[in-house]
Amino acid sequence: MTLAARKRVPGRQRFAGIFSGDTATFIALFAGGLLVTAFYRLEWWHNFLFGRSTTDFPAAYGLIAAACAMGWRGLLRRGFVWAEPAQLTWMDFASVDRRRVVAGRLWASWTGVTVTVGYLGALVVAAGRGLDETWAAAAALVGASALLAMATARRTRLPGETAGPLVLAVAGLLVAADGLGPRPVEVLAGVLLAAALVTAFTGDSVSHAGRLTLVEGWNGRLLRAMAVTFVDPMLILPEARPVGWLSLRHPTALRLALAGVAGRSRYFGSALLITIMVGAGRVALPALPGVVLLSLGAFAVLMPFGGGLGELWRNAGRRRWLGTPDRELIVVHGLVFAGLVAVWGVLLALVALWLGVVVPGSSWLALPLAVLAVLRAVARPPINYSVSGGGLMGQALRGPDVLVGGTLVLLLLG
Repeated sequence: MTLAARKRVPGRQRFAGIFSGDTATFIALFAGGLLVTAFYRLEWWHNFLFGRSTTDFPAAYGLIAAACAMGWRGLLRRGFVWAEPAQLTWMDFASVDRRRVVAGRLWASWTGVTVTVGYLGALVVAAGRGLDETWAAAAALVGASALLAMATARRTRLPGETAGPLVLAVAGLLVAADGLGPRPVEVLAGVLLAAALVTAFTGDSVSHAGRLTLVEGWNGRLLRAMAVTFVDPMLILPEARPVGWLSLRHPTALRLALAGVAGRSRYFGSALLITIMVGAGRVALPALPGVVLLSLGAFAVLMPFGGGLGELWRNAGRRRWLGTPDRELIVVHGLVFAGLVAVWGVLLALVALWLGVVVPGSSWLALPLAVLAVLRAVARPPINYSVSGGGLMGQALRGPDVLVGGTLVLLLLG
């Protein structure tokens, strides 16, 4: 049997132009050199991350496990399953070519996630002056979780698969709370490896995805590309899914705010993972101020749920149809966001209590700061493209600027 030759779009660079010798090559070399340089300044990193405290490696294991879980959950979104409609229609892609293209993107995404998590884990262990058994346990944890992530991501959606990363993060939290050593971590890695072997033979491969799935993935990728091209991060805010239990026959600002949150309930799992990461990071990296961890964590938790207000704000016709003043919309959504971040704060306090660490009272001021930053980010006017350079970037960073500025003020006051 003769396989069809793989066809490529003329003029498209391989490997995102990294080996082209152009700007992409310069950026790749600069970033790679900067990352490698960090391991030549381990004393500085030790003071920056740990200060004068002794390294709590069980907490570091918990932080690495939470990072592995976040990478695993990112792969489960399967953003690599896409194909251009023009290629599917006019370039006569054979089924074997589709499988190869999708599998190649899977390997590229998996490699990026594994390298990122492995680098962060290696930096923490190296800066903490870990021993050989510490390196072995951390490497086993990252490697086994990476294999499990690959085994699940390469298959079609499995029932309850999103619970897997949360279980891994909770297991890391148990290691951190009980102060376990490298041996239990290696046992955990063995369990993950066994789960990867079982999952590898379950379900169908995503490389056999049909045309409809590939085109839907392409639409999402095109939207992300446009957000980067037009410097508009609000374009990539997630869409809401239908909510059956909440009636919008007589829409009000409160009902729309609740529907915006309920329609994005799939991000509650990510919020729990961020809670564990912030709690473990507070113990594993004691030199990092708590207000920085809380502000970043709360902003990351709330931002996906701001998509409801963002959709209203980008569509003036919907706001006129609703008949609610803009200020009331912002206040109502702000109250709903405040309730969400309050629940998240309670969960974080329970995690911190379980780990035996106290979060300073001034650090909790980062929670209302994150609410203000999210409201400013999603309720902004359309970007004015008549300006360029710093003016355009300032419009794109509307919201994070309040978060950074407020965090600096809290650090100075603290």
